[in-house]
Amino acid sequence: MNGDDATGERGSTLPLILGFFLIALLMVAGGVAATDAFVRQRALQDVCDGAAVAAAAGSGDVRRGGLGGGDGYLRFTGVQQGVEAYLARDPSRAGVRVTSVLSADGTTIRLTCEQTSPIAFGAMFGKGGGVHHVAHASARSRLSS
Repeated sequence: MNGDDATGERGSTLPLILGFFLIALLMVAGGVAATDAFVRQRALQDVCDGAAVAAAAGSGDVRRGGLGGGDGYLRFTGVQQGVEAYLARDPSRAGVRVTSVLSADGTTIRLTCEQTSPIAFGAMFGKGGGVHHVAHASARSRLSS
């Protein structure tokens, strides 16, 4: 008589294989979710960088089509309009919230961009409402001489 038959352990490898399969599946899903969150963070950083540059360029010299006072210093209204125009160019940027701060000397704009976005398999990991991403960017105005 076989030792496995005597102890009644025949077929006990199937639950073990299924358990390992589920663990592997969870690990793959976690990797996909983490990659998705990373890619969305990078995309938000790209949008924030572009908005900062657009705000600095849009607030520049009036003679070059900017919204500033003609002296090369940033103006808050011009910054807001530059950011809004940049975000309006692409519908995928619609959920991005931007907060801007001008430096005291009027030469630097600092933006904080926020977005909550869903991620792949988010509900599986308790993030069904999405992941909140925050990105920061800054840009300087070109001062006219």
